Formats: sequence, structure tokens, C-alpha cells
Amino acid sequence: MARPHILFIQAPALPWRDGLYSGARPEVRSKLLSIDEAGTDATTIVRYPAGWRRDRPEHLTCHEEFLILEGELIINGRSYTRQQYGFLPAGYVHEAAASPAGATVLTMFYDAPQVVAGSPATPHDPALLVEHVDPLGMEWDPGLVDPQLSKGVAIKPLRTDPYTQETSFLYMSPPHRVPPGMAKPQWTHAMVEELFCLAGTYVWGDCGRMGPGGYAWWREREWHGPSGTDTGYLLFVRTIGGPLDNTFATEKKPFRWDPPYTPRLPPELARYARAYEEPPLA
Repeated sequence: MARPHILFIQAPALPWRDGLYSGARPEVRSKLLSIDEAGTDATTIVRYPAGWRRDRPEHLTCHEEFLILEGELIINGRSYTRQQYGFLPAGYVHEAAASPAGATVLTMFYDAPQVVAGSPATPHDPALLVEHVDPLGMEWDPGLVDPQLSKGVAIKPLRTDPYTQETSFLYMSPPHRVPPGMAKPQWTHAMVEELFCLAGTYVWGDCGRMGPGGYAWWREREWHGPSGTDTGYLLFVRTIGGPLDNTFATEKKPFRWDPPYTPRLPPELARYARAYEEPPLA
């Protein structure tokens, strides 16, 4: 099912709720960034309280993809800390799980999550499993970036779906990309691109300045931009509906560093919309 076009909302402005949107894990708190029309697939921020633990085997009924924003989550004895990543397919058994000091986790669910005790009747698909990725141990790869984009950007791949070729990756840009006075084209895609800003700021010429916690569900065939960054940025990016495929307009439009915040949001998010404010340096 489809999700509404979102570009963009600052996650810190959204309210926390008890439990997950499906009713599972009532002991955690969560923020709902986007959800499909059926109320099943969703992107959330989940906050595990300090001391959270599960000592008996259990599994989720859906795929769970996650990136640690803060803190530590331990699953089956493996520690996941800041900006570490995992993709656990439906039926993957959590023999034990804990968060001793608490954790805040960007989490994508591929259906309404339900927690079931024990092991499933059908084991998880091992082709989908990405048990642990530590980006700090990886080199940035500029060769994976669309050649039409400005020089200096690079990617750290986290996952490629073996069946759909959907991808998840970290994407970085150095500062001072698109000097004042330049113009760039808008662009779009044949697939959905999901964005979450982890650090720095990303300036959208038609939407405003996205800061840490900025979130977008960029629907297919929606045009946006031009864009640039004066500070540099680090983004988590996920494609839905196939691999990343950019289409650039032929007309260039002027770019400025201080565009007004004019987001495209569904009503349930629009009431929380507020412009990003950079914290003072001192």
C-alpha cells in the first residue's frame, strides 16, 4: 500500500506515543514518521528504556530494518551502537535482547509488527538477513554515486535486497557544495526514496533547510530541488520499489541558502511542521 508524499518533517517536533503503532512492545515509546494506507508498513523511531530486556526466545511477524541513533541495543549477544545497522527478516529469532542504558533506534517495519514467543513454523529467509553492519569500519565509495551529482559525495552501502534490488545506504556530502550564485536542476525518481538526516544540514531550494532528524518519504515522479549544503551532511537513505534511479530536469533553477520552509506533508504531520533552527555554536 502507498504512503503519502513527505518532504520534509523534523522528527524532534513529532510526539512520542506508548508502544508501537501495532500495539506491540507496549513498554517502549515511539514516533511515527510515515505509514501506509493500510496501517501496516511504517517507519518509526523507537526508544527503548534503560533496563529493557527480553530473556526468552521470540520473533517478529515482519521484517525489521534498523539503524541505531543513540545508545545500545543487544540482540543475541551482539551489540549495536550508534549508526550501526541490521536487517532482521520476519521469523528471525531473538534468543535474548536487551538495552542496558536505553537506545533510540530508527526502525522500518515491513508489516504491522507483532511479537510471538518462540520460533516460527517457517524459518526466516537467510538471503534477506543482514545481521550487523558497522559503518565506522567501512570506506566511503564515491564510485557508487550517480555521476550526474556534484563531486565530493560518497556512499557506504548497508544492504541490497536480492529480490527487488532495493537498497539502504549512508550518503555523505562535504560542506560548501553548490557555491552561492549557482543554479541546478530539480530531479525525481521512478521509485520512492526515503531520507533521514543524521548530521549536518541539507538545503532544499523549494522546501527549506533540513537538519538532524529531518525525514522525507519522497514519492516517485515528484520533483524537488535544487539542493545543496553549506555545512555538509550525513543521511540514511532507503529506496522502495527498486534501485536508486535519478531523473534530472533539463532546466536549471537558481539556488539560495535560506529558502523558506514550505514542506509537502499529509495533514497528520502538517500540524507538527516547524522550521529547523540551528543550535548556537557557543
